[in-house]
Amino acid sequence: MSQTQWLFLFYGQPAKVSRQSSSYRTLFMKNRITLRLLLLILCAAINTFAQTEPHGGTVPRPPTKPKESTTPKTPAAPRRTGALDRIDGKWWTTGNGFGDSELILTQNGANITGVINWADGRTGTLNGTLVGKRLQHTWTSSNGDSGAGWLELSWANFLGGPWKNARVKDGSWTLNRIEGQWCLNGDRKRPRTVSHDAKGELSIVTEDGTRYGGNMEGPYFWLDNGTDRMKGDMFYKGNKLTFPNGSFWTWCGR
Repeated sequence: MSQTQWLFLFYGQPAKVSRQSSSYRTLFMKNRITLRLLLLILCAAINTFAQTEPHGGTVPRPPTKPKESTTPKTPAAPRRTGALDRIDGKWWTTGNGFGDSELILTQNGANITGVINWADGRTGTLNGTLVGKRLQHTWTSSNGDSGAGWLELSWANFLGGPWKNARVKDGSWTLNRIEGQWCLNGDRKRPRTVSHDAKGELSIVTEDGTRYGGNMEGPYFWLDNGTDRMKGDMFYKGNKLTFPNGSFWTWCGR
């Protein structure tokens, strides 16, 4: 009995069996090739993932170096120290060799100009620049004299500093602001309006219109009510005038 006959005996329809077997074999081969392709793709994907995403986190990237700007930096503007002090108005020379006089200042920002009237009749001019609290200045006199120096605003109503010229090497000039409002015992309802001239003669008007006089002698303030005189001492730091009778005046402004 041939092999085909044996197959027919046990399985029947040998030709169909052969075709089914061939079909199964072809399908198995296709599935095997497909499986191999899938395995290759999976291996490639795992290899790529292993390189980019290792165990423990991502691979740190190197820091990016900032780009250097080629544009030159604009220098910062200097800070302003604040508003300039006001030194305009009338001042009285309190001594130290400059000579009894009044100084009338005009201020335009940091630019300062002034007129000097001496008690002996001389006149003069002043020109300067205010830097902070210090006035750098030059001055001239009607008799041909001149000089240069600085005046510093040590307190609200006090200017002082050195000056020199061809004749004087170590001159000193101190001034006090007298002209303005002074309040009796600090009471703003009781102001005394004070003015003076180049000779230091005082004119004082009280809150009720009463008038009386006085005069400046260097740094000293003398009151004269017509019957007696009373000297006031200037306390520059506190802007205060004190008198022997226990009363005092405080500066209330111009």
